[in-house]
Amino acid sequence: MFVRSVEPGLITWETETDFVVVGGGGCGLSAAATAGAYDCDVVVVEKADSVGGKAEVATGQICGVDSPLQREKGIEDSPQAFYDDLLTQQTEESVDQYDLNETLITTVADRSGETIEWLIEEVGADLTLHTGRFEMSGHRVYRTHYPVHEDGVIPRAGKPVTDALHETALDRGVDVRTGFPSDQLLVDERTGDIVGVASKENPTAVPRRQEVHMIRADHVLLACDGFAANQELFADRFPEVATLDYWGTRENTGDAIRMAEELGLRLDEPLFDMHGPFTVPEGIYLPNELVKAGSIIVNESAERFMDCGDVPYRVMDIHIVEQEGGVGYLIFDQEIVDLFTNEELTRHQFGYILEEDPFAVTESIADLAVAHGLDEATLAGVIEAVNRAVNGDPDEVPHGRAYPHDLSPPFYSTKIKPMYVKGRQGIKVNERMQVRREDGTVIDNLYAGGNASESLEAGDPHVYIAGMDLMTALTEGHIVGEHVGSQYA
Repeated sequence: MFVRSVEPGLITWETETDFVVVGGGGCGLSAAATAGAYDCDVVVVEKADSVGGKAEVATGQICGVDSPLQREKGIEDSPQAFYDDLLTQQTEESVDQYDLNETLITTVADRSGETIEWLIEEVGADLTLHTGRFEMSGHRVYRTHYPVHEDGVIPRAGKPVTDALHETALDRGVDVRTGFPSDQLLVDERTGDIVGVASKENPTAVPRRQEVHMIRADHVLLACDGFAANQELFADRFPEVATLDYWGTRENTGDAIRMAEELGLRLDEPLFDMHGPFTVPEGIYLPNELVKAGSIIVNESAERFMDCGDVPYRVMDIHIVEQEGGVGYLIFDQEIVDLFTNEELTRHQFGYILEEDPFAVTESIADLAVAHGLDEATLAGVIEAVNRAVNGDPDEVPHGRAYPHDLSPPFYSTKIKPMYVKGRQGIKVNERMQVRREDGTVIDNLYAGGNASESLEAGDPHVYIAGMDLMTALTEGHIVGEHVGSQYA
């Protein structure tokens, strides 16, 4: 039971607050830090032992439209341009199927630049605008921002931002509770109003020793991500990919969906996202730029089955899954290693990958074939064809478009596979992130954000807008925090 009817006057409330945030990831921390700037009492309840959630382990890309960093570089951008970029990549069928909310898309895009400015000026996050070598998929202009470490390194992770949000929230008096799962919405049995949430203390204890902590709140935000870590729920929605491995945090188990279903809220169409490549067996994520820049992928038969430089990464993942064993072999050379260890955007992440030593390094095609049990003659033919294409043969398909060159020893290679990283079926919301019932009416004091709210993009594998997840989580949290907090100004 994810929704519980109560008589508020008969409950012993352990906590009474203005605003309770369920989930301490990017969206929840953004909302809490924003509302905390007002005379608003805020409590964050996070089921994990630490905050950050999926935003902490994400690749750190934050899309921002008309941000101060864009303006500093003379880059002209607008919410309409972003909306056009998003919609022009998608088919009419996918747009209709997912019933995309144009008002919400343009609202989030419009507020995203403001959110970037707020993160820099008030939260103290150190961000940079990516304008380097590698194309950021889906954008007509540079609008992808990254967190930066104190030493100037781009870590390709969201943790510096979630750490800054957490610190800001604490400085503003927000009560942040970890190891504190909240999987029940409390509803007034007489009026139907949302009156708070129930949390479990000692959640790992046997049920009879768990203490239920009742939190009364005037406003509730569901920022508890999607359902990718709930294998039963994921398999029910997506049986065709349920055998894939999952990469991500273990706390996004679909609590918001269950609450929404029991409360009679309107839900989005379900969608999932594969990502990759990941090394086998280590499970190390390899940056998409590595594939696009100048690598090739072959299958168990040593045959090349796609042009890596010319397909969206989600389509690339589908092609790999379709191969024997659902795996491929990624092959690149020393020139790519040198490029990635010197490029500002990739050097920190790639340096870490090299330290983990997932690659076979070989001095000949024969040794490369032996390293992975591939047919040497077929593999040699593939590499020769790639090099002919690089040198102008119109009958052959080149490798990475970003950095075409002859593929030559020493070769770096690894077995790869995609994993699924997202399962979501968000709650339909208005432009203030207030949830909608099936009949379209709004519940004024219940909000949803991030992967708990409706998607801004359809589940079309040909569509990829870099930085969307963190953009929506942080911006939607900021929108909710402003709307709730301003009521206590």
